[in-house]
Amino acid sequence: MRRVRLSLLLVLALSPLVWADRLAVPHVPQRYVVRAGDTLWGIADHFFRDPWRWPGIWNRNLQIRDPDLIYPGDVIVLRYIRGTPYLVDEGPARALTGPRQNTVVLRPVVGSHALVGAIPTLDPNVIGPFLQRPLALSRRAFRRLGYVAGAVHRHTFLSPLSRFYARHLGAHPDKTYEIYRRGPALRTRDGDFLAYETKYVGQARLVRPGRLPELEVVSSIREVEAGDRLVPWRREAPIPYYYPRAPRKRIHAVVVAATHDNLNLGTYAAVAIDAGKNAGMRRGYVLRIYSRPRPFYDPVAHETLRGRKQPLGLLMIFRTFSRVSYGIIMQARREIHVGDSVATPQD
Repeated sequence: MRRVRLSLLLVLALSPLVWADRLAVPHVPQRYVVRAGDTLWGIADHFFRDPWRWPGIWNRNLQIRDPDLIYPGDVIVLRYIRGTPYLVDEGPARALTGPRQNTVVLRPVVGSHALVGAIPTLDPNVIGPFLQRPLALSRRAFRRLGYVAGAVHRHTFLSPLSRFYARHLGAHPDKTYEIYRRGPALRTRDGDFLAYETKYVGQARLVRPGRLPELEVVSSIREVEAGDRLVPWRREAPIPYYYPRAPRKRIHAVVVAATHDNLNLGTYAAVAIDAGKNAGMRRGYVLRIYSRPRPFYDPVAHETLRGRKQPLGLLMIFRTFSRVSYGIIMQARREIHVGDSVATPQD
C-alpha cells in the first residue's frame, strides 16, 4: 500500500513536468531577441510545439508599454511558473534610449534599428495578397454589384485606357472601382452552394457620371469583359494583428478550394474551407488539417477497410465570410489536397 502511495505521489509530482515537456520545444535557448521580419507565429513556433496555445502561454508584462505587442529588439524569455512554461517580454535588449522609443541600439549587434511597429502575426509578404482578394460572395451579393455593360468603342475586350459603360452603380457612384469576374462556385462535399469565388481583373476610375456612367480601365491583369462586376475600391487593408488560438468550440470543416491551381498544397498556400462566420469562425483561429481516410484492401480477410484520418498540418484563418473562410497553411507534414478536413486541435 505504501508503494502504491509513493508511486501515486511520484506521478503527481512529475505530471507538470511531463505536461511542460509536451508544451515546450526541448533544448531551445530560453532567451530570444526579436528581429525585424519576425512574426508572432514564428516566435510561438520557436518555443512551443503548439503555436496555437498562444493565449495560454503568453504572460503579459505590465511593466512595459503595450504588453500585448512585441517589437523588434524586445527580449522574449521562456520561464516556468509552477512547472508550466510561459513566454515573457522583458522589453528592449540593452536599449540606449528609453524603452520602445523610435530607435534603439542593441548590443552586441552593431548599428541601430528603427522600430516601425509591432511584429505581425504572419509574414505580410505571405498574407498581404489575400487580405482583399479573392472575394467570396453569395448569389444575392453578386447580383447587387454594379457591372461592366459594354465598351464605349467597338471593343470585345477592354484593356488599360479603354472605356466602358457601367450599370447599377447607384445614385452616388465611387471614384474608383475594382473589377472582378465570377469564378467557380464553392460547394460543400455534398454539393450545397456556399459562395461564388471571384477573380480579380483590374481597376477602373469613373470619368463621366450620369444615367449611364462611363469608366476607364486603369490597370488589369486580364482583359475586362462585359458582365464583370464592379466593387468600390477601398484602401489596402492593414496587416491584421491577432493571436493564434484554437476555437473554443469544436469545429469540423472541409477544404473546398485553393487560391491557385496547384493540386498539391504545402506551407503558406491559401485555401478556402466550408465554415464561415455563421459557424463561429474568427480570424486567428488555428485548425488542424487531416487527410481523408484512405481505403485499403486486406488480402487475408479479403475485405476493403477504411483507414483513419491522419494529421497533416495546421491552418490559420485570416479572412471570414458568411459561409466560407480563408486560411494559410502554417505547417504541412505532407501534401495537402482539396477535400482534406480541418478541425479544432485537441490536446
